[in-house]
Amino acid sequence: MKLETLVSKAIRQYAGKIKGTAKTDEYALGELQFYMALQRVLAKKATPADLGLMDAVNDVLQAKGLVPENKTFLK
Repeated sequence: MKLETLVSKAIRQYAGKIKGTAKTDEYALGELQFYMALQRVLAKKATPADLGLMDAVNDVLQAKGLVPENKTFLK
């Protein structure tokens, strides 16, 4: 599955989980914020905040040894 397809499906999934329950809505919002930022990055329409979020995720993945130091999780 292409990353763009996965992101699009995730956005629809988590948007559908917003039902007016505080904990559930907050969880879904967190997921939506990440996937929407990733969608903008992939579309080359990222905001500075989107880029900062992806950089932070990449730093964590590198620190955990899941992504090599000289790579990014998006490439």
